Amino acid sequence: MTPSAVEAEFWRELKEIEAESIGWIPLDAGAYLHVGSGEAVIEVVGVAHASMASSNVLWVV
Repeated sequence: MTPSAVEAEFWRELKEIEAESIGWIPLDAGAYLHVGSGEAVIEVVGVAHASMASSNVLWVV
């Protein structure tokens, strides 16, 4: 692995750890679920924001 590939992998793993630490549930590589309410609606997003904390969000990266 090249140094730039190692660094890219490090940053990807760090983002995953950060997402899991604030309640995002990993579903598969690059897909996370955040359950913030009892509503039956799930918002699908490409970029997650802190303002989504009270929403049900499927984050696909």
